[in-house]
Amino acid sequence: MAGTVVLLDADTVAGWRRPAPSLQQLHRAIEDLRSQHPGVTVAVVADASIKWALPAAEQAAFEQDIVTRAVVCAPAGTRDGTYGWMQAVVDTARREADRVLAVTDRALTGVPVVRLTQVEGHFRFDLEGASVVDVKPTNPHRRRGRR
Repeated sequence: MAGTVVLLDADTVAGWRRPAPSLQQLHRAIEDLRSQHPGVTVAVVADASIKWALPAAEQAAFEQDIVTRAVVCAPAGTRDGTYGWMQAVVDTARREADRVLAVTDRALTGVPVVRLTQVEGHFRFDLEGASVVDVKPTNPHRRRGRR
């Protein structure tokens, strides 16, 4: 079994404290996480729609991240949307790791959420202080029909 797996929500980190997401910020955060916690496995997950929120100059680099598997995106038409897909990723990671944590602004059932801060231009990830925020979505991604 692997030790700790950290699921890094690309949408959350790229847009953290910014008016618009930045791929450059995401890459810096990944480097900082790996530098601070070299023994953890980092899995970067995203909703593919983030590409269109990125500046045009970063969109090709995001495509390259997908091709090289630096970022894994939720497939289109995923049951229960990105939330359901991320929960499935958590379930898979739990079978392979002793501990699964997430850096996200979503509440994933039973998953400790890591606090993200920035000190002197570097991101800090408080893995030891991660805590579970259990909030069940009221209506997870239901399609609306005609009335």
